[in-house]
Amino acid sequence: MASLKRASKLLEDAICPICEEILRDPVTTDCGHNFCLQCIHQVGKTTENLQCPLCKLPVDKNMLRPNKQLASIAEKIQATDPAEFQPEEEEPRCLKHKKKLNYFCEKDKEFLCLVCCDSKDHKTHEVNLIDEAAQNYKVQIETQLQILGQKDKEIIKEKKECEEATQVFRARIHLEKLKILQEFKNVCQRLEEETKFHLSSLSLLEQEGVKQTEEYVTETERQLTTLRNHMEYLKNRQQAPSMELLEGINDILGRYDGHPKCTVLSGSLTHTTFNIYPNMFTSSNNLSINCLGCRDREFQFHNPTPVPNLEKKVSEAKASNEPFIESLKKLTDNLNTEGKKDKSTFLNSLDIKDTKNWHLLQKNNSELLSSVPMTLDMASADPNLTFSEDLKKASLYVVDGKSNTQAKPRQLYPFHCVRGSPGLSSGRVLWEVEIQGPPGRVGIVGVVAQLPQGSQIHNSEPCCLWALRISSSGCQPITNCSIQKNLPICLTKVGVYVDYDRGDVVFYDAITNKHIYTFQTSFDRQVFPFFGLFPNCSSITLSP
Repeated sequence: MASLKRASKLLEDAICPICEEILRDPVTTDCGHNFCLQCIHQVGKTTENLQCPLCKLPVDKNMLRPNKQLASIAEKIQATDPAEFQPEEEEPRCLKHKKKLNYFCEKDKEFLCLVCCDSKDHKTHEVNLIDEAAQNYKVQIETQLQILGQKDKEIIKEKKECEEATQVFRARIHLEKLKILQEFKNVCQRLEEETKFHLSSLSLLEQEGVKQTEEYVTETERQLTTLRNHMEYLKNRQQAPSMELLEGINDILGRYDGHPKCTVLSGSLTHTTFNIYPNMFTSSNNLSINCLGCRDREFQFHNPTPVPNLEKKVSEAKASNEPFIESLKKLTDNLNTEGKKDKSTFLNSLDIKDTKNWHLLQKNNSELLSSVPMTLDMASADPNLTFSEDLKKASLYVVDGKSNTQAKPRQLYPFHCVRGSPGLSSGRVLWEVEIQGPPGRVGIVGVVAQLPQGSQIHNSEPCCLWALRISSSGCQPITNCSIQKNLPICLTKVGVYVDYDRGDVVFYDAITNKHIYTFQTSFDRQVFPFFGLFPNCSSITLSP
């Protein structure tokens, strides 16, 4: 490198300043500068008073001295490979004075040559050697780098906190969606029950009315049949010869007691009595006929009502249903009024892009979540755990300090564990769990991958557990019994949000809604909610 620098310097000295080529027949002026003989003669032809092209001193044309040594060097250079004389990057020079730049003006932030330093423009300014100025600015840059590095750390921290807050935000939104779905499900279920009750009541009333009507028609037809048979008998007797007609006439006409139970069949002189359904004929004013057997008594014929109290029962049913129908109408009106108002307010707050996204989400039915409630799976539970009727609460009770050891061994000793249901193989799920018990209680809350029957969690490979170990002094993220770090956060209610497709398991404080910890993994099989209790008399309660 040094030899190349010397060769480059030598080449620089062998260049003619006029033609900028290697010197040919070099000559030296009185001022000591070297030029090609032809080049300096050419300059002399254009002026009577020749001046040195470099220093502008007078040059006597007759005093040009040949420089044999420089000519020899020039010849050697011409005979050498040009690649050996590749000069290094030319040092920057002052554009005004053509001098080497050695100084730096602190005020104007300019590079200066020696002449510039003495000029009136910079004479009063603070001027340092370039290397010294550079060293000072290196210190300033280092200080700035430290400040920026600290800012970088702060931005990363803020970014992480924002991402964590976003995860909790998504979890809370998911929870609100589940609540809305559950409430609508409850309303729909209650409406369905009410609908079934009212429809069943009306159907029962309809059946009773139809039954009574059919009984009336059947009895009336039977009564008419009997009546017509007797009329036919009387007609035949009426057409019989006189002797036959009069034979036993008193028995025929007085066969039935024609008083309180007698039934007037027609306006003829024939009197007969039917003791069939006397209650169906009452003494209301429909038809009055004098009976031959009891001319001193007047009887009235009443057309019976097929279904007794039908109008009353229909009115009662209508009165019972009207409040329900009115409530449904009010609910519909309120939903229409409030719904339109809320929707209008919501849509007016959106820009064009968000409005388009809103309509796309409205069309995408796949966005609707499953409202299957999270429950505890008794089949997977430790035998010392007891459960509430709705399978939302599990409690640990060990009698006289002796655990029930008849069932399968514990998956995560010393905890008494149970899985949640249903499992998850895609999509998202969220639940919140409250931990209760004595001051020294310790709980496990998280998710566990599906394991072969009888497998132990701490022996599983690869990782199968992503959970929080929660105690009264703090909590620790754990995987397969390996504690990640200690978080000085006291929890009584923790939320767990699992995004299977993204591989996120997010824990947050369900009381303060602050982020606790996030596992980022990749699931390769179905996972289940997982809970563990220790010691005795501790419990967990799920929601929603």
